[in-house]
Amino acid sequence: MSSVLDILRQSDEEGETASPFAETDESDTAGPDDEDDDTAAIELEAEEEDTGDIRALRKRGKKQVPLEELPMLLRRSRARGQRAGMKKAQKAQPQKPKPRPKLPPNYIPPNTGARELFNKWTARDAKFVMRQDGHYYSVVEIPCKCQGTEKLAWLHIAKGEYTLFNVAVGESMTFLGNNATVTTNWTNLQRPSKNTYSDQEFLIQSITMQEAGLRVRYDGAEIDKIAGLGEAKGVLTGQAWLWDDAGTFLPKEIFHDFSGENLLYRTVRRSAVVYFNWDKARTGGNATSRKVLIDHLRNVPDTKVRTLSRTSGGAAVLPVPDGYVFTDNPERSEHGAFSAILHIPEDIVFPIKPIDLGSGTPSRPIEVGLYVQFSLNGVAFEHHKGSSVTV
Repeated sequence: MSSVLDILRQSDEEGETASPFAETDESDTAGPDDEDDDTAAIELEAEEEDTGDIRALRKRGKKQVPLEELPMLLRRSRARGQRAGMKKAQKAQPQKPKPRPKLPPNYIPPNTGARELFNKWTARDAKFVMRQDGHYYSVVEIPCKCQGTEKLAWLHIAKGEYTLFNVAVGESMTFLGNNATVTTNWTNLQRPSKNTYSDQEFLIQSITMQEAGLRVRYDGAEIDKIAGLGEAKGVLTGQAWLWDDAGTFLPKEIFHDFSGENLLYRTVRRSAVVYFNWDKARTGGNATSRKVLIDHLRNVPDTKVRTLSRTSGGAAVLPVPDGYVFTDNPERSEHGAFSAILHIPEDIVFPIKPIDLGSGTPSRPIEVGLYVQFSLNGVAFEHHKGSSVTV
């Protein structure tokens, strides 16, 4: 009968068993992520190979092993144990990190804007804070002039640029020609005085928008002739906000019959684009400006949420390229005075039917005011505890 050595040598050659005296394959070792599972697999592999030796001997009729041949089995088992130990030792060695590719010196990595502002404010002596839920909003008036006759009329929105973030709380403005003062219903941009600023720098990361209301203005002389209007006269001359999907004061065509959607607002969303603009005319007398196309207006998410934080809760926003900065002190900033521009490239015509306001004959409005609100979301860098800087 063949010896244990001969049987196992033959079974090793045939691939039925694995010789424990082969060199360790370093490619079998795993990385640090699966260390525990792979260590157990190494030990199990050695045990299964020992069991495989016994099966190979039994298959060839070797049911008993003489004492003088037993050391051969022990040597094979010991060699497998040593090989398993080497594999585990190799796994225990720290993995060399892969070399990171060296970036070219003129490459600007993503999110550089926040790092640059952070380094800029770190270099200052004054304490500062970062607000991750930074938010600015502004409303723009889009006049819709009424043209035609009392039988056939339409609202005309002139092509052109409509500017946001160009006025602050407390400044003067007009609603459909009526003098008014900017309140927080219009914007949260505030400039306490002409020479005092909080020196805040705001890194814009995303934008949202929503409709902000409607106003209507009829001929004041015609309105005075209609009896019984009372306080409604102020509404009909553009001095108050108006929501009227019933078509009592506003042309009924503005609102969708079933959904109540403001179709005038939807028309503007489908027809306009958004720009960011920085005017450096007041930063040292160098009259330059920078105008950047952001996106089509229909791609800016519409939101009805009225909390100050727009970036939390997974609300839909339109991300904007990195590095756009909005400052409340444009005269001392290298960025210049920021504004957003809603650009309507072509005239818009919106057919309407004049309304009988109580005079017995239809009246067409002089104009309808459509108001659109933009919100800027991002990170605000500002002085601690609201300290201001006088220039």
